[in-house]
Amino acid sequence: PPSLFSLRSHRLKIGLMLMFGLAVCACMRTNLNMAVVCMVNATAYRAQLSAAPASTVETEGQCSRIEETSTARGYNGTLEWTPQMQASLLTATFYGSLITITFSGSIADRFGPTLIFSGAVIVYVIVNMATPFLAEFSFRAYFAARVIMGIAEGFVFPCIGSMAGRWFPPLERSTMAGIYTSGNQIGSSLSSVISAALCASPLGWQSIFYLFGALGVVWIMGWLTIASNSPASNRFITDREAKFLESEIRRKEASKSIPWRSLLKSKPVYACLCCQFAFSFSGTLLQAYLPTYFRDELMIPLSMNGFYTTIPFAVQIFMKSFCSIVADALKRKGILKPTTSSKVFQTLCALGIASSMISLAFLPSCDTPWIAAICLAFYGISFSFGIPGYFSALLSVAPQYSGTLTSMTMLSGTLANISSPMLTSLLMTLKTQSIWKVVFSVTGVLNLIGGIIFLIFGDAEVQEWAITNDKQPSVECAEERSRSRIEEEKTEIIHVEFSCGSEKSI
Repeated sequence: PPSLFSLRSHRLKIGLMLMFGLAVCACMRTNLNMAVVCMVNATAYRAQLSAAPASTVETEGQCSRIEETSTARGYNGTLEWTPQMQASLLTATFYGSLITITFSGSIADRFGPTLIFSGAVIVYVIVNMATPFLAEFSFRAYFAARVIMGIAEGFVFPCIGSMAGRWFPPLERSTMAGIYTSGNQIGSSLSSVISAALCASPLGWQSIFYLFGALGVVWIMGWLTIASNSPASNRFITDREAKFLESEIRRKEASKSIPWRSLLKSKPVYACLCCQFAFSFSGTLLQAYLPTYFRDELMIPLSMNGFYTTIPFAVQIFMKSFCSIVADALKRKGILKPTTSSKVFQTLCALGIASSMISLAFLPSCDTPWIAAICLAFYGISFSFGIPGYFSALLSVAPQYSGTLTSMTMLSGTLANISSPMLTSLLMTLKTQSIWKVVFSVTGVLNLIGGIIFLIFGDAEVQEWAITNDKQPSVECAEERSRSRIEEEKTEIIHVEFSCGSEKSI
């Protein structure tokens, strides 16, 4: 059969299309984060704060906040949306995904992920193309459209996981997962840079949504041309590669019963859920509010806002795979056991994110925005440690029930995705002094708490309650077989992240 990276490898083309699809979805989901800073009339809103004490309106340091400079710096929006309204729009997709999060995976497995994935992206495209009209026509109509897009978003990651399980052999899944999940970071990075450039251009913020909607149409056409639910039904794959994939891929049957009592009492599972909550909280905060932070707090021009916003996500593109390779090498050589490896990397992740967030809260100013760039780069590095940390453990504790764990983890991440913007908008509404110091400090503390919980209760070994009892095998043998299936299971949970904004994605 052709090697994975051969030009004739059709499974590589499927993986690349998954990556581009995830990138396009990330662009269409996150473009509002940057666009909103040039859609909204920030000067009009600040006028409502004129009755507040000066300390709540002015920035600390030597930069004066002159109202006219917002327009001069490129932020000349016309929509009068309050912080609560902006937060509602940014979280609307997460509310929508809560509706489909519990059953989307089973639908993709039953009816095939190819057309369902296409349908989800079509919804993304329609909402993006309609955004310029809906945003000016009615806030409620636009909010409803964002919720509908969230309903479609609930199908994206399960469809990607289902495609990966059908197309990638176990020994290639880690490599391919690293490729296609990078679409999240690629999309978030491109969205920030391109959206900022279009905002500052004569085309205006409306062009952001038209451009990414058009990219979605192009991807759909390519996807429907080369993709299929299985290698056997694909018209472009060679017979040799199809037979190779058929012999290598073993689709496991779903477990007939789930040990709910043991699962819900499992401390390692809850440790992973706590880490996922903190992970998603920080990822969503940065995706949703970095452009606003750079505009209002550091007074960065619109032309540079996109560059600064993309720093943490661009760093993750490279560091995520690097950290996973290092962790796997340490385990293969016997230097670290699985549980020890996960705890070491998750501790580094928690300490790094906490320190970078707290530093971001207190060190940068409008005179020294470069300090924020350093903090965000360090955040991106630390965030990547979580992949061989809690995320690796999540893949290992119960491979037999990975679908159930996926839903639980996605739920935890979605709740964090909703909580983060709600807290930020609440502090804005209350005219809290030093709002960004509070928000970033809370984020750092949450990740530190998650790291401590995982350090105490985390585990990366298959739990006894997750071992099947066919023919009464010994625990040792069952564990060994379960470990051998970890590679096969990775892609079934790999999508948890960063829909979970994160950063969801990972």
